[in-house]
Amino acid sequence: MDSASGSTHLERPDAILGKLPFLRLLLLLFAISFIIHTGIVILFINQPIALDDMYQYDMLARSLEAGNGYRWYSKADVEVLRPYYAQFLDVDHLPFPERGLETTFRAPGYPFFLAFFYLLVPSSSRFVLARLVQAALAASLTPIAAVLGRQVGLPHKVCLFAGLGLSFYPILLFYPVGLVSEDLYIPLGLLAVILVLCAAKRKTWGWLLLAGLICGLLMLTRSIFAGFTLLAAVWISRAHPHKKLAALIFLLAAFGLCLPWSIRNSLLMHRPAFVENSLGYNLFIGYNPQGDGGFVSKVAIQPMNILDDGERERICLQQALEFIRQAPLESARRVLVRLVKFLGPEDREFFYFYSNDLVGAFPPIGLVFIYLLLIVPWGATLMLGAIGLWRLPDRSSRLLILFFLLGYGLPHLFIIAEPRFHLAWVPILLPVAAFGWTTFRRSSTLKRNKQELILFWGLLALLSSIFLIGFFTDLPTFLTLIRPGGNQLGFSY
Repeated sequence: MDSASGSTHLERPDAILGKLPFLRLLLLLFAISFIIHTGIVILFINQPIALDDMYQYDMLARSLEAGNGYRWYSKADVEVLRPYYAQFLDVDHLPFPERGLETTFRAPGYPFFLAFFYLLVPSSSRFVLARLVQAALAASLTPIAAVLGRQVGLPHKVCLFAGLGLSFYPILLFYPVGLVSEDLYIPLGLLAVILVLCAAKRKTWGWLLLAGLICGLLMLTRSIFAGFTLLAAVWISRAHPHKKLAALIFLLAAFGLCLPWSIRNSLLMHRPAFVENSLGYNLFIGYNPQGDGGFVSKVAIQPMNILDDGERERICLQQALEFIRQAPLESARRVLVRLVKFLGPEDREFFYFYSNDLVGAFPPIGLVFIYLLLIVPWGATLMLGAIGLWRLPDRSSRLLILFFLLGYGLPHLFIIAEPRFHLAWVPILLPVAAFGWTTFRRSSTLKRNKQELILFWGLLALLSSIFLIGFFTDLPTFLTLIRPGGNQLGFSY
């Protein structure tokens, strides 16, 4: 109560939060996000895992926990999953060993992560613990994104908005329920960008080594991040006072961490190999006469009868290269198709789970609301993120963020792409998107020449067009879902 006027003044929540010390703000953001993500996890806590990838990660983690090494498809696992696998695998005639097949197919980071937590609880509770831990990991994105905002020079309030936005980002709310490597590599990717920035700003060897080790862990979780790691080294060679020496130490730390697993895979494959052996398989899916450039289930299952990783890699790579040689124009067209898929709406998981009656039937108006709730946040993040990046005052930080986006995104255009792959972009883009929103109605404080303006608005128009193409491509599928019985259509993933 104001003693002079007798009126009551209520401060807005963001104004109150803006007065908190930054560390307390980070803790508060984490607490809010953790409560939200844990609430979602509790709703689905007893749901079984549903997809091939999830089964495979679980097999690998259980094999590690049991001390059997990095193996999958043991006889016991195949018997449990026989009703499903018998549809496309010759289960009775394939030689599945008692302890499972040693594999180089998947990067080891996420299975080792799961195995550690599997050690702590009985087997019957492993999914419960994994989901709760993943809820904490998802919640950690909120304060870490706010830290990224501060590292690139964004205002306190903008960092707050970015953190709160990430807490409610729709599709990421549900990822902790599944066993997917995104639960680990998305936080690691965000952390890697921050540590590379810190390595240049703090100018000490410790930060540089830490940044390299986190990039190494990132590659051990998803090898495609090798592209960003190499670009980060280029950035360090320009931003760090020790230039090329700093870049070399960073690369030695990053790839040195991957080296033991690479040697292990090379010995199993009898040829040089990196941390995972899935490139040929993904190229086979991406360049297949029955495919469309993205993941197609009926194509993906074809090589699975080949149990030997090396033989599968050889055959898949051979067939993919043959397709590229015979159909170069179609192969080039699929690069553009993958661009649309990568930047398109986040609706594939929704189509799959709703059409397989996971949550029952919804009225059409409810489905429209849910669909918009899923696709609008990514569209807004993409557009506003482009604006925020353009207006970001720190050019060096802008370049590193661009290196992350391009280093991770571009390889997908030539291999295989789906909308879920762009989720690694979201926590990187959200802080600059929040900045873009706050400056959207104001003139830029930076002077730009006419050529730069034309280039920027042309790029923004291109991004908008690609997103809209993705939307209208998927619209017929959505219109099919909202008809009566749409929840029973049983779409494949």
